[in-house]
Amino acid sequence: MAITYTEEHKRLIAAARNGDIEGLQNLIASGFDIDCGLKYGASALMLAAGRGQYVVARLLISKGAKVNRRNRFGSTALSEACDKGHLEVMKLLVASGAEINMPHNNGNTALLAATMRRDRKVIKMLLELGADPSIENFEGWSANSWAKAESDTAIQSLFGIKRIEVEANTAKILSDKGQEGRNYSSQRSAQGAFWAVFMRAASAGDVDTLRRLVDEGIEVNGQSPNGTTALMAAVKNGHLETALELVDLGADMKLQDIDGHTALDWAKQKGQVAIVKALEDKAVQVVLDSSDQSPDEKRFIV
Repeated sequence: MAITYTEEHKRLIAAARNGDIEGLQNLIASGFDIDCGLKYGASALMLAAGRGQYVVARLLISKGAKVNRRNRFGSTALSEACDKGHLEVMKLLVASGAEINMPHNNGNTALLAATMRRDRKVIKMLLELGADPSIENFEGWSANSWAKAESDTAIQSLFGIKRIEVEANTAKILSDKGQEGRNYSSQRSAQGAFWAVFMRAASAGDVDTLRRLVDEGIEVNGQSPNGTTALMAAVKNGHLETALELVDLGADMKLQDIDGHTALDWAKQKGQVAIVKALEDKAVQVVLDSSDQSPDEKRFIV
């Protein structure tokens, strides 16, 4: 449902973003709801947190703004502050009751998101504030496991990860839950950021990065600790073009995750109708292309 902004809404948004305390106090005095829903379910507190407006955030909280409110994407005021590196606002929000381990819609906590961005200052602050590095997202990654797969030793040290743990990481992935025979990513990709970037690109629908990494030698059918492939990650996030590109790049549609689900299974489970049809069409074409039909016979296949 679209929101029709009144003049009060516009003044609230401007005050939250720009640190206009007087304007905000005038709105409060007039009885306007400063915790009203804005575009995409955002709140004035989220806007203030994202801009690092500490005084505004403190005032909004004191007047009843909900610190754990989520927008349509599952972001909170705390995650907005973390994304922009506003450390003092982060401390204020946690002290005011913000849930530090609340996941976004993709299952990422603020700590995991910061680890993926390699934001050392935010990682350090979140850990000091009590963030749990063991919480996994929907792809089976935690901040701790992501840090182990990174090549950044400074980040690993923040988590207390020792070199011996990093060196043993590939062996652990291969033996995890008895999946020794599963086609996990190569040692190069499992131990470094190379594979992590590939999965991130698949989840984000970044086709150009996927093509470049495949050209550089990434294993397109590598799997994360829970068996997720790049194709599955693209499907789960609704990226039709990316899924088809991955298949063209050699992604195996028959691979299963640790629960026995293929990329097509995930497309059906997520209600991705267009992707289901496209993958089914691709599967048929793969069978036809691998058959023993003559070139003349294939001309009549539509």
